[in-house]
Amino acid sequence: MSLTFSQILWGLLILGIIVAAAYWLGRRAAVPDAVPAEPARPDATSPRSGRPSVAPPPANAGGAHHPGPATPPQESGLPRSRPEPVEPAASNRPATPRPLTRTPGAVPPPAAAGGRTPARAKREPAAEAAPSARGGERPPLDRVTSWGYQLQKLDLAKASASPFDLLVVDYSHDGSAERALTRGEVARLQRKPDGARRLVIAYVSVGEAESYRYYWNDAWKRSKPRWLLGENPEWEENYAVCFWEPEWQQLMCGSADAYLDKVMAAGFDGIYLDKCDVFEDLRAHFRKVAEARPAIERDMVAFVERLSRYAKAKDPGFLVVMQNAEPLLEHKALLAAIDGVAKEELVYGVESPEKINSREDFEYSQELLDKAKAAGKRVLVVEYLNNPAKVREATELCQRLGYVLYISARNRELDKLSYEVLEA
Repeated sequence: MSLTFSQILWGLLILGIIVAAAYWLGRRAAVPDAVPAEPARPDATSPRSGRPSVAPPPANAGGAHHPGPATPPQESGLPRSRPEPVEPAASNRPATPRPLTRTPGAVPPPAAAGGRTPARAKREPAAEAAPSARGGERPPLDRVTSWGYQLQKLDLAKASASPFDLLVVDYSHDGSAERALTRGEVARLQRKPDGARRLVIAYVSVGEAESYRYYWNDAWKRSKPRWLLGENPEWEENYAVCFWEPEWQQLMCGSADAYLDKVMAAGFDGIYLDKCDVFEDLRAHFRKVAEARPAIERDMVAFVERLSRYAKAKDPGFLVVMQNAEPLLEHKALLAAIDGVAKEELVYGVESPEKINSREDFEYSQELLDKAKAAGKRVLVVEYLNNPAKVREATELCQRLGYVLYISARNRELDKLSYEVLEA
């Protein structure tokens, strides 16, 4: 049967319509309607710095900041979690600074500890590395994620082989000028096993005179200079001083024979100031001396300012870290003078070795340490523990608070570095 021209034309038209419909339906199947994407949720377990989350470091090697509630160690019936407490008013803090374990006449605290989560704050960009006195680059303190602390029986080979980003050591093997660390020995400590740069800072007691130091004069025991006071009953051959007196301060800085000047000449990256809280000892045991200085805390602030200003004028990148003396952190001038703060026995040990501290003591110290951290200062913590469970608890707590923890032996001798990984 032959088709007419009109039938052929209609057939082609119908075929074209079918092909067009099939093409249109195919595109609809391949490209579905757009659905608004759900906003990405922040990872609640990632560090506030924005760096990728990492597994917790060894229990005695410090750690990076992991957010989350600061859970206290589980002792004395304390719950593991509790509502976020309201920031205490100034009147709720202890009326007088809490004494430290090495402070004579320390008041034993009750047995419990607690913590709170620090407020979320924007992290400022890390400071640029500063050139060191030995050449090479000195890493900024805020990049330190682990530290070690040894004041006796230093073995240079073992210390150099340690993994720490920061080491606190004594200026001398025995306190004498003859056995002071040389520039070469300090440079050796400043190099980590992988070749990276390590910070090495020197311990300096600015509130007590030590009879085993090079500056000591044996005649002082027979006839004391006016700035030298009594012996610390808990630490033999350590004598409280009137730290504001010019004679004492001249022993600490300002000449080639002064302590700070010797530390800088040896190539150290900074100083670790101990006994800045000696004013508490004077108030407790040398009342007449303390009462003659109504602004005794400010006297110590001024002394630390002087040491910092003097050192940084010679080496702008030189570091000043203060141990303990948390009440001084209330002073803006003190915060401006230091680069970091270290706290002994934040969680355990104020009353007796490895005994958990009171919640009041813990929160008082934490509040002031957080003030320093908010001001951009690195917070270091050292706990003296042998108990593995307590080591883990302290590690977890410091990680959550953003503090860098070091675990030393319970005996507090600081005569070796502890950097072996704690086995679970």
